[in-house]
Amino acid sequence: MRIAAMILAAGLAGCQTAAPAPTIPEIVRVPVTTYAPLPAEVTRDCEDVPKQSNSYGEAVRLANARKAALDECSGRMRQIRSLQPEGQVR
Repeated sequence: MRIAAMILAAGLAGCQTAAPAPTIPEIVRVPVTTYAPLPAEVTRDCEDVPKQSNSYGEAVRLANARKAALDECSGRMRQIRSLQPEGQVR
């Protein structure tokens, strides 16, 4: 019985003639988005115009000052968008 098992094992071990060829890994290139730092002058907070009194003249001054601050802030946002590469603007 022992001899039969050894003959069977030797017979099965001799069936494979060559080792299978190893598969070579495929190189996959993944695009990586890199971001450039923005200049400090375009990333500062938008200006807050404080109220100085409770008069009609102050309301007009405040509206004009806030409009000017909004225009300046919008200009900086346009500048930030212009720094983005083409196809990245949403």
